[in-house]
Amino acid sequence: MKKTISLVLTVIMLFAVCVPAFAVALDKENSTGKVTVMTKTTTDDGKDAADYTVTIPANTDIDWGTPSTDVSYSVESHLKRNQAVKVDVAGSGTMKTDPANGDVYELAYTLEGATAYTADHPVVYPAATQGVNVLIAEDAWNTAVVESYSDILTYTAEVVAIGA
Repeated sequence: MKKTISLVLTVIMLFAVCVPAFAVALDKENSTGKVTVMTKTTTDDGKDAADYTVTIPANTDIDWGTPSTDVSYSVESHLKRNQAVKVDVAGSGTMKTDPANGDVYELAYTLEGATAYTADHPVVYPAATQGVNVLIAEDAWNTAVVESYSDILTYTAEVVAIGA
């Protein structure tokens, strides 16, 4: 009885692992088969495959007296035909002290580099680094009260039509 049950279970397991295969039938008269292979525009979890990543620096410290500090960002994109990623970097141009400490002092700066970037192709891969620097003039440092100054840089990214 045990041998019979074992044999039956073995046969059932063999049928369970059979995988159906679909193929183009070829015969002697028709020795060419055509199969269409096509990509989807969604990922395996159903999300739109068109995407981009802009990597920006976290809080950046500027050493006192430093004339130029790097705040570069990188861009990678995999977008649809005729699309491109566009990035703009902006700041107020003036770092200020914390008003909670009393009088507010200001330290002027400018941004230099790729503050306005638009890719010229839907795919930017590998990631392309865009150089941006915070510039503080020597005169600004020479007339500044030694205190902690800050401002917020805003990195704005969007998908645009190529040529727009």
